Amino acid sequence: MGNVFDYIDGERRPFTDPDAPFNEVDAMVFASLSYEDVARLSPTLALNEDKEVSFAARLRSFEPRHPWLWVKGLVREPFESVTLAEAEHALREGLDDEAADVQMVGLTDPNETHDFFAAVASSPRFAATRLGAVVEHVNPGEQTQFAAMTFMLPDGRGLGGRPRAKDPTRGGTLVIAFRGTDDSLIGWKEDFNMAFQYPVPAQRAASAYLDMVARLWRGPIVLTGHSKGGNLAVYAAMNATEDVRRRIRHVYSLDGPGFPSNIVTSRQYLDIQPKVTKIVPSSSIVGQIFETPEPCRVVTSDSDGIMQHFSFSWQVEGDHFATEPDLASSSQLFNQSLNAWMAGLTVEQRERAVDALFAVLHANGATTFSEVMAGFPGSIPAMIASMLGLPAQDRRHLLEAVAILVRATMARQSTKQATERPS
Repeated sequence: MGNVFDYIDGERRPFTDPDAPFNEVDAMVFASLSYEDVARLSPTLALNEDKEVSFAARLRSFEPRHPWLWVKGLVREPFESVTLAEAEHALREGLDDEAADVQMVGLTDPNETHDFFAAVASSPRFAATRLGAVVEHVNPGEQTQFAAMTFMLPDGRGLGGRPRAKDPTRGGTLVIAFRGTDDSLIGWKEDFNMAFQYPVPAQRAASAYLDMVARLWRGPIVLTGHSKGGNLAVYAAMNATEDVRRRIRHVYSLDGPGFPSNIVTSRQYLDIQPKVTKIVPSSSIVGQIFETPEPCRVVTSDSDGIMQHFSFSWQVEGDHFATEPDLASSSQLFNQSLNAWMAGLTVEQRERAVDALFAVLHANGATTFSEVMAGFPGSIPAMIASMLGLPAQDRRHLLEAVAILVRATMARQSTKQATERPS
C-alpha cells in the first residue's frame, strides 16, 4: 500500500497509464489539486463585478457582453486553459521569486500542496490534462468562501487517452473540482452556518458554476471535492438542470458533510444519489456532520483521529483505496451525539451557538485558522474572557459541543488501546 503520492508516480505505479479508466483515486487527485493557489496562473472565468449583486447571481448572469461573441459561443469556443505542466512551471517561477506571497489555501502545509501539484504535472497519466475556468471568492460580509476549477481530460478511452480532435482544447470529459474549506475563519464559519442555513452562499455558487461551465463547454462531467468541496459537488449535481444531470457521469464526495434530514429525502437528492460515491476515513468527523443516508466507502488512513480528514493520509491499493469494514466507534459516537444535540436545539439556538463559537475564535484578532493555532497558548486568556462574556445559554451550548468532541476522542483512544493490548 501507499498514498496518493505513490499512485501518481509512474515509475512505481503501472496503472498511471493514461489510457486506464477514470477511478476514485483520480477523483481525489483532482480534488486535491483544487487547493493549489493557481488563480493568478490559469485562465479564470470573467465575472460581473457589480457589488450590488450577490456572487451566485453574478455567476448566473454571466454571458459574453458582445452579441457576436454570444453567437460564437453557440458553437462552443475552445476551452481556454493551460496544461498542468505549464501551470506548475509558472507556479515554480513564482515560488522562486523572493517577493512571491505564498497563500495558504487549506490546512495542509502549502509546501506539500506545491509538491503534490508538481508531481501530478509530471505524471504521464495527468500530463495532457488542461486546467481553466478558475474562480476564487471570499466575502466576509456574505460569510462566503468559494473556489472551483475545471480540468479537461483529452480522453479517448481513459483518463488521458489520445484526443479525438486535433485541438486538445475541444471535447473531452470535464472534471469540476470544488475546493474544501480554506484557512480563513470565514470559510469555517460558513461551514458551521450549514447548521441553521440552507443553502449557504458557497452552495449556491457551486450550482451556478456548474451551470456556467456546462453551458460553455460540451462533454461528460465528473464532479469532485474534498471536505466542504464534496458537499458542494453533491449540491451542484442535485440542483442541475435535467440536461446537465444527464451529462454528469459521477459525483465524488471525499469526507464531505451531509445535508439536513429534509433534503436527503427530497426528490432532487434521491435522483442524483445513484451517481454519488461518498468516501470517508474510518475516524471521519467532518464527513459525519448532518445526514448521509447512502453507504460510505470507508478508507484506511495512516493517521489518527481528526488528522485522517487530510486525504494525503488515505491508503491506496492499485487503482482504488484500501478499505475498512466500518467506521470507527469514535466516528459513530460523534455522529450520534452531534445529531442528537442538533435535534435538541432550535434553529435560532444553533445560529447563536455558531456565532458564539466564532466570537471566541476571533477574540485575539485572528482571521485564519492557522493564526488561531499559532496563538496558543497565549490567546487562551482572551478566549476565556470572550466566553465568560457570553450569555449563560450560549456558554452551555458551546461546552456541550466541546464535550461531544472530547467523548469521540476518548472513544478513539479506548478502542486503540484495546486493539493494542496483547491477548
